[in-house]
Amino acid sequence: MSQKKLKMLVFSDYICPFCYIGFYRVEQLKKNYNLDVEWRPFEIHPETPKEGTELVNLPFPKEYLEMMKANIKKLADDVGVSFKLTDKLPNSRMALYLSEFARKMGKFDEFHKLVFDSYWKDGTDIGDQTLLLSLADSLGFKRKEILEYIDSEEPFNELKKSLKELRKYGINGVPTFIIGDRIVVGAQPYEVFEKVITKALEKDLVL
Repeated sequence: MSQKKLKMLVFSDYICPFCYIGFYRVEQLKKNYNLDVEWRPFEIHPETPKEGTELVNLPFPKEYLEMMKANIKKLADDVGVSFKLTDKLPNSRMALYLSEFARKMGKFDEFHKLVFDSYWKDGTDIGDQTLLLSLADSLGFKRKEILEYIDSEEPFNELKKSLKELRKYGINGVPTFIIGDRIVVGAQPYEVFEKVITKALEKDLVL
């Protein structure tokens, strides 16, 4: 592992399958590189009702959805994770809110993985506040503090701040990885990240 620490900024949403693949891609990279990874929230479907919606309601042809599922499976196999693709798209805002609370409590990484795995491995509805609170309970968070936080303006302000930050780079999609002065968009192969990280380290773009 390189002794130099390299900053990686990642914008993602829990309901994005390519973000989930990107999460495990980052885990692979961390085994070989000294990365300081910061995950930032990005709500890809803010228009989704609180109760969620069926995938068939999205403005995509059925053929596109089938092609996307095949692509997801191929990429998932590459990082060694299994998917449980559901027919429902949850509203991800509350999950993103609670992840920001977890960040404040110093347990972002643990909660982040719990939410991702809960949706993509277990097929649960991560738009359900009761489910999210149970995940938070497992990390020892106090419900009163969580509810006070999500009722405040702070988590929404964090979403707006993150959106503004990503658009500063001229990008509107996730996952987006900012590595040094380079940008990687999408669930790219390991070799793509390897080349970008190598270039960044060569330029000494380190902390």
